[in-house]
Amino acid sequence: MEQNKRRKEDVRLNLIIPPNPYLGDDKRNLPLGILYLAAVARDAGYSVRVSDLRGKKPETFESAIESSDVYGITASTPDYLRVVKIAKMLKERNPDSLRILGGIHATALPNEIDSVFNGLVLGEGERALLSILEDYRIGNDSKRIYVGKAIKDLDTIPFPAREMLPFENVFNENALFYGAGPTASVITSRGCPQKCAFCASDSMWKRNLRFRSPDNVFSEIKHIIEKYKIRNFRIMDDTVTANRRRLEEICSKLSPLDIRFRVETRVDYIDSDSLSSLKKAGCEEIAYGIESPTQEVLDISRKGITLEQAKKAIKMTHDTGMITRLFFIIGLPGETPGYARRLIDFVEETKTEAVDLSTFVPYPGCDIYRNPAKYGLKLKNRDFSQYHMTLGLRQGEIDREFTFEHDQMSDEQLREESPIFKLKLKCIDFSRFSQNPSTNSTL
Repeated sequence: MEQNKRRKEDVRLNLIIPPNPYLGDDKRNLPLGILYLAAVARDAGYSVRVSDLRGKKPETFESAIESSDVYGITASTPDYLRVVKIAKMLKERNPDSLRILGGIHATALPNEIDSVFNGLVLGEGERALLSILEDYRIGNDSKRIYVGKAIKDLDTIPFPAREMLPFENVFNENALFYGAGPTASVITSRGCPQKCAFCASDSMWKRNLRFRSPDNVFSEIKHIIEKYKIRNFRIMDDTVTANRRRLEEICSKLSPLDIRFRVETRVDYIDSDSLSSLKKAGCEEIAYGIESPTQEVLDISRKGITLEQAKKAIKMTHDTGMITRLFFIIGLPGETPGYARRLIDFVEETKTEAVDLSTFVPYPGCDIYRNPAKYGLKLKNRDFSQYHMTLGLRQGEIDREFTFEHDQMSDEQLREESPIFKLKLKCIDFSRFSQNPSTNSTL
């Protein structure tokens, strides 16, 4: 092997953010993972560029991606077939390039990834990417799959390289509250301790929950305030309240900063003290993953909560002076006709201010995808471009075939349970509905 074939600064890396046309606002969710990778590779001495294809038309993709030696692309399941086309375009333009696929889809189905990708990253990407770049630099091309090891000390990772993208691609107007103004997305931990049957998080993180230190979180938020004059934040952790002592310290540090933010967590990971601390620090909205208004469905899906816990958490949140946003999934295993009415009753009883609806999709990496028969389901569609359902079958998706055969309801019954919300859910301001798909990871 010829050592030191290239200098690090001569290796050109282009990290690509794929388009998300299935989202109402495809720039709403900042791809922090790509920006973390960009920061790590840049600090290691490589020449790095980030190409953001969100909001662009396919015919402009080639001109939007600068010619490079190494291309890194991330993909969730509904992105996969689209990024295969992008990679084939890059290969045709530069056959000798290294084309890497990372993200949840590659991690969940490594043996089914198209050969156009001559490098795969499974799991966390930072260390794996540096290994790939080093092998490329010295001319070692014998390895295709790199498994990223969990980083124990998250404080050792540099802050995401937000400066590599235009301001409007980083700070979205709709990421917090409608009308709130530009908002920064921040993640303070990795992983989730739960193992919900419909969620693919376990395949990525292995239930290995790790935290950034309060000082590290404070430093990033203060840096964003000083550099970009941003005071709206969306904390994107799956379960921000999992470590309550750490949460108390973070809130204590954030309180003097005069910021507004939203968090997401579970109803069984909250108490009045945590809520009070969040409120004092500037939290105005808490999003809870409820998923179903039927306890039996929650039990089948291994959600690990009760509806009584949910009602108690929502009431405590309201009593503290914050608003609630609830996530629900239409069509989980065990669900029966009447879902819409049950959900309406639950929302009216709890006086919830906002609801995010998505239709269930059995994503690769979740237990339902791996073992559908155990849940009474049958997978019938492997066209991954169809693996997204936004806003409960609105936006024309009502006419599309489901990716699975439900154990209790026909496709028509599943469809009938969705449009009713637009007409009858009077207590919800539908202009506040987020336009997220049910992606590989759900609360």
